[in-house]
Amino acid sequence: MKRRAGLLIVAVFLLAGCSPAGSPADAGGDASDGNGAGWTTSRCLADASCPLPLVSAHRGLCGDEPENTLAAFLECQQLGVPMVELDPRQTADGYWVIMHDSDVTRTTNGEELFPGRVRVDELTLAEFQQLVIDDERCGDDPDADPARCHPPTLAAVIEGTSPQLLIDLDFKAGDPASVATLIEEAGASGRILFFDADIAALRSYHDITAGVVMPRAHDAGEVQQIITDHGGELALSWLHIDPAYLAEAQAAAAPAGVRLYLNAWSYNVDTWLYAAELAGDEQQRAELEQKAWDLLDELLAGGARGLGTDRAAQLSAHLYPDGFGN
Repeated sequence: MKRRAGLLIVAVFLLAGCSPAGSPADAGGDASDGNGAGWTTSRCLADASCPLPLVSAHRGLCGDEPENTLAAFLECQQLGVPMVELDPRQTADGYWVIMHDSDVTRTTNGEELFPGRVRVDELTLAEFQQLVIDDERCGDDPDADPARCHPPTLAAVIEGTSPQLLIDLDFKAGDPASVATLIEEAGASGRILFFDADIAALRSYHDITAGVVMPRAHDAGEVQQIITDHGGELALSWLHIDPAYLAEAQAAAAPAGVRLYLNAWSYNVDTWLYAAELAGDEQQRAELEQKAWDLLDELLAGGARGLGTDRAAQLSAHLYPDGFGN
């Protein structure tokens, strides 16, 4: 994964005693101090008064299971992570499956099975289900562990995980009305955060289901524009931003009851945690982890309430030491 290579480079940079600059304006104490007792994940997703931030495991990465597999999502669930981010795409015959890339070559044996025809939208569901995840544990008998060794359908993820595991659905391609219909028929709309930068796709999804949608604001000015132009029609309650304009975004979003979601790796939280994993002793590890928690506190104090991360297990253990809502 390209970002993992980047994390390694930056982690070495940090261990050498340097730190990339930048912090949200007006950062103060830890905004997660409310106890959050009694809150369920689905209620927290829907209700802006929830005092707890929501950690979202990027591609379901919580431990050592391969990305975007049912095994990965179940691992996150077991570790107490409240939300998993995944990437739905539509097969040639219209089924919804999970795959980050538009083609299957990076994570599966697709090129071997279907040479020259490796795009998800070129494969039928039956062909997609023949794919084997590139993981040495799958060995000669991938069917012995299908949750790890075969990429899943969206329906299988919804059915195979707890209703309390939220799904951060990073829409990639296909018909948003179709995926909304699947989610509505599964009775899962209350656990889905539907994310897309395309307002038309969000509108199409929202026309089918009352589930939560999240647009993307690429700068501070766009935050207010999206809230003003689309807040009512989309029942807007979440907005995806970057840490660079967190303060300005919070000033516009808070009065409208809109919560802000950002990627923790964009503010070096993940990088410090990765550096801690490379530490030579426990004292250094603790010091590096504290740097991550200090940055996390700045984000929370600045208004961040959704946290995309490749270190979801660590963030969840830190933010919900007794479990989410306990």
